[in-house]
Amino acid sequence: MKRVAPPLCVLALALAGCGGGGGDADGRLTLTTPKAATATATPEAAERPQSKAPVTAAEKRVIRAWADALRTGDVETAVDQFAVPAITANGGQPTRLLTRGAIREWNESLTCGAKLKSVERDANYTVATFVLTNRKGLPGGCGTGVGNEARTAFLIRDGKIAQWIRAPDPTDTADEPGGSTS
Repeated sequence: MKRVAPPLCVLALALAGCGGGGGDADGRLTLTTPKAATATATPEAAERPQSKAPVTAAEKRVIRAWADALRTGDVETAVDQFAVPAITANGGQPTRLLTRGAIREWNESLTCGAKLKSVERDANYTVATFVLTNRKGLPGGCGTGVGNEARTAFLIRDGKIAQWIRAPDPTDTADEPGGSTS
């Protein structure tokens, strides 16, 4: 009986909390639809403080080391800049890379090299703007991308890239509502 009591208590508490309604005259539970959020409610994400700290020299150093290594064909040094595991998204759904081998394979899949042009803070991310180049060992691999700019949002933790997320390119924002043409 002692083994049955705790699960039954949990089930009773869960049922009592469902729907936010009480019972009817016969003591049965009634289910109701939750009320809509009021206009004064704020999303949880908006309540979290956003970092306004400047980009640190260490963050910039990690990003530059990754870009320089990949551009010159030194994939192992590029991989060394990543935390394990890491999250990457190059225009598609985010992928969690769980091993150093997966991080190596992902870096090898990038056909362009990049030269760091600038970095800026965007909330908790460091957004880097790059000028695309060919990669050593992949001549012509970047194709018509050479010379174009690309942006990536990095989350750097403990001196390593924890997240690498492709951001809209500088020229892409001119076509979006509210985008800049300058």
